[in-house]
Amino acid sequence: MSVQIEPEALAEVATAVWRLHGKTGTDSAVSRRVRAVVDALEQAGVVAHRYDGMAFDSGLSVRVLAFQPTNGLRREEIIETIRPGVSLHGESIQLGEVIVGTPNHVQQEDTAA
Repeated sequence: MSVQIEPEALAEVATAVWRLHGKTGTDSAVSRRVRAVVDALEQAGVVAHRYDGMAFDSGLSVRVLAFQPTNGLRREEIIETIRPGVSLHGESIQLGEVIVGTPNHVQQEDTAA
């Protein structure tokens, strides 16, 4: 029997599990069960993508919610994933939503003076 599930519904499930996974500890029984759900989704071809720490490239398939001046950065970098990108068998079914940190030029100028 073949079951059809809408990609949008899969993206919502993957997003909910991704958020839950981020809120559980690493050693708890809840965390292990959530990890089992993540593994099952991945075996079914559904993958949630976190972008934190990645260099920002305007060609990246994400929706930028904000650019934020951030101390200590030398390049534009994704500092927070608000909503993960989700792919199904390698095809995007949900764009990620991110906040991009930008080098804080004011702070850098102050330390150079």
